[in-house]
Amino acid sequence: MKRATSKVDYSATVQTILERVSYNDIEAPTDRRRDIPRPPGPSGIAFVSHAMFGNRLLPFTIEISKTYSQIAHFRLMREHAYFLTDPAFIVEVFSNNGRNTMKGRALQGAKSFLGNGLLTSNGDAHMHNRRLAQPAFHRDRITGYAKDMVSITANHEKQWRDGMELDMAADMSALTLVIVGQTLFNSDLEGEAREFGTTLTEVTQSMNARLLFSPKIMSIDMKILTPRRKRLLESLARLDEIVQGMIDEHRKQGDVGDVLSMLLSTTDGEFSLTDAQIRDEAMTFVLAGHETTATSLSWMWVLLANNPEQAAWLHEELDAVLGGRAPNIDDLKNLPRTHAVLNETIRLFPAGWIQGRRLLSDVEVGEWTLPRGAMVFASPWMMQRSERWWKDPEKFLPQRWIDSDGSFSEDAPELPKGVWFPFGWGNRKCIGEAFARTEAALVIATLTQHWAPEMVGETPQPLPGVVLRTENGINMMLRKRLAR
Repeated sequence: MKRATSKVDYSATVQTILERVSYNDIEAPTDRRRDIPRPPGPSGIAFVSHAMFGNRLLPFTIEISKTYSQIAHFRLMREHAYFLTDPAFIVEVFSNNGRNTMKGRALQGAKSFLGNGLLTSNGDAHMHNRRLAQPAFHRDRITGYAKDMVSITANHEKQWRDGMELDMAADMSALTLVIVGQTLFNSDLEGEAREFGTTLTEVTQSMNARLLFSPKIMSIDMKILTPRRKRLLESLARLDEIVQGMIDEHRKQGDVGDVLSMLLSTTDGEFSLTDAQIRDEAMTFVLAGHETTATSLSWMWVLLANNPEQAAWLHEELDAVLGGRAPNIDDLKNLPRTHAVLNETIRLFPAGWIQGRRLLSDVEVGEWTLPRGAMVFASPWMMQRSERWWKDPEKFLPQRWIDSDGSFSEDAPELPKGVWFPFGWGNRKCIGEAFARTEAALVIATLTQHWAPEMVGETPQPLPGVVLRTENGINMMLRKRLAR
């Protein structure tokens, strides 16, 4: 399925990007209120300066949570914005008033490569496309996907050699992309997995600093064709080319019952999908379906390498339950430690490290009125590393997710609602949560019973952007282990 990249028309690619970031399903209101008090908070200049240098932004959010115990107000690109640090306030805005919000500015910027798919769309279009894709993530479908998840992982493992050095972030990205290609799109992406993953990483990292740009500023920025900007445009064009190739192949195959078939076959009146809309949904599922899981798996290897006692605790379970054989979906109920390791990884390194909304109506939280048009942010990174809610929040302690009878439970840490929301809320909750959890757990069970990779050099630091990646990958050396 390898295809040569055609010559890039830079002007056309720029025009496509600008059309994407300028489009919205509903008009975005703006907060111009002058008749209400605003809570204290950091300066907008401080927030933007930290956002421009990603390695500063995560510590800055922790500082905000320590300084402002409930809510902080700041100006963001001349707009009013609020950072919620109280779990009750987060629940009120994101859960109780979730239908009175739309996606925030960062995801508007992400439309440059995602388009107006399920992750970035709003209103009726979002609800329609969510209902359209929902059958692909039914429990029975995920049970069927599980066999492919394990077989693809086992085949990928054949490339590993004891003592081999690799970039674990790139390796997990390649693995999860093949899984998503086969299960959701019935496409063999084996030959393009590493190229696509590398290209997607280049795009997301290049766009990180642009996610808060307005369409006007984005228009000025993207038209300055420096060598670096040309490389970005070439990468964006290549992503579109690969996804369009999957769509074209499906048209030849006909309906095979996967997500792409569902998108191609919809013909319900005003919501029939154009080729551009199909591309946007496909790109969204490719990114959300593999990038977030790959990120979690990559950080899991780092945490296990740096915490040998916890790794031994996990290995003990896998040796006892699986004894060296490949797992299946029925095994997952007997692998509480595996689920706990996954949850603790997500707690410390949430791929979706921040969530933002724009309010479509006024919302009251405590003594404050958050006006229609304001932007509101909540950060899983901040809440999940807060000493207000967690014992030893910086430590990797998967046992915190095991209850008194030895079972895995998300209720085990006894958290207030609004502290733990890694997959979002309500109608905006990740449609692929069960898929992602099943995939990650099966990959962990398949690989960690045989392997205990070691870090090479210093432990990488997280870099916030579309997902919580690292700047230069994760260098590790593969070490084979024997089941006990």
